[in-house]
Amino acid sequence: MENSQAVQTGFLEANGARFYYEVTGEGEPLLLIHGFNLDTRLWDAQMEEFAKSYKVVRFDIRGFGKTLATETPFTVYDDVKAVLQGIGIDKAHVVGLSFGGMVAQEFALAYPQMVSSLILVSAGLFDHPRSEQRLHDVERFNQVCQTGTTAEALEMTGQMWFDGPEQPVNEQAAKARELFLQMTEHAFSLPEFGAGFTALSPSPRERLEEIKAPTLVIAGERDYIEFLQIADELAGRIAGAQKVILPDSAHIPPMDQPEVFNKLVLEFLAQSTVRTS
Repeated sequence: MENSQAVQTGFLEANGARFYYEVTGEGEPLLLIHGFNLDTRLWDAQMEEFAKSYKVVRFDIRGFGKTLATETPFTVYDDVKAVLQGIGIDKAHVVGLSFGGMVAQEFALAYPQMVSSLILVSAGLFDHPRSEQRLHDVERFNQVCQTGTTAEALEMTGQMWFDGPEQPVNEQAAKARELFLQMTEHAFSLPEFGAGFTALSPSPRERLEEIKAPTLVIAGERDYIEFLQIADELAGRIAGAQKVILPDSAHIPPMDQPEVFNKLVLEFLAQSTVRTS
């Protein structure tokens, strides 16, 4: 069907914070959760396409984008619940990237009745060890932050997460790479994330078998090796989970391979809707 839906934007006050959100389209609700040091713009290449079939929601996590940090104790999975319910949504398909994928796991465990299906993209996993390559790159990044310029720190972030470790600059997705750097630069200007934050306990890694929602796991072959290992663990321990590795993606498939990513997600959602109807 044609998408002629306007985008509703606004701020929603809940849990001691003021959350920026956007809603567009009609159909079953579909929630998009961005990653660390990113914001709603991560999903710019998804909103219009997904809104042709779904009511799409994206929001800025507390402390990122247009949602200001607070000193109030909080959990992100409770914030997700508050945002959805504040918009009038009781159940949604949930897509999360990186840190957002970790939040999606928490949300699926804390509020399983609110999750129609789960799509975990380049997802982290609490307590999973970091690779030697990533530890080395983070050490170099910290040195650049201390002794280099903001531009140098931003470019290294792009190399690590958008291009992928030891990969050439992704010129084929130059516009998306620039947007990634803009989001990162904005995040650098914000207070350091973490004040008041608490993760789900016991952690999702101890409870993955409890996730019953239809699940798709996506990872990029050019990403750090631990995210491929995490994809294996998620797919192996969540009953019935499907796994897809994108050979030409690094850590940010919705931006570096949007057409491939969108097709993959929409096909999975159509399948999961049939299975659960």
